[in-house]
Amino acid sequence: MTTNARIRTIANGITAEMIAEQTHLLYDPSTGSGVVSFQARESLFVNNAYQPLNGDYDVLQVTIADIAPRCFGVGTDPVTGADLSQVSTAGLALVIKVAYDTLYNERAAVMAAHAEAAAASLMPAPVSETAVG
Repeated sequence: MTTNARIRTIANGITAEMIAEQTHLLYDPSTGSGVVSFQARESLFVNNAYQPLNGDYDVLQVTIADIAPRCFGVGTDPVTGADLSQVSTAGLALVIKVAYDTLYNERAAVMAAHAEAAAASLMPAPVSETAVG
């Protein structure tokens, strides 16, 4: 049996688990280096539900260089069925970059469409001219 240091049994049916509620990537594009910061705090798992505890975060920081070549995935992607053990941290970072690029461009297109619609609604109605003879 494999033990997980993040999880501990408090009593029958009550488990405490360190959950990284926040994960930050501090990336320097000029050097390609950076830090990943996992900010976790303990939550209780009682009656099939997590109950976060109020308290300070435990911060775990690692450099991108230290984890980029590693594969942490286990199992398969629930959407595509891809083998997650073959995805490196560097590959995951690339997926996140592409997701940001796509979502940013989608938002920009929506904002541009709204601005265009707003500008069109401010245009005065066309005036028809009748021929004067």
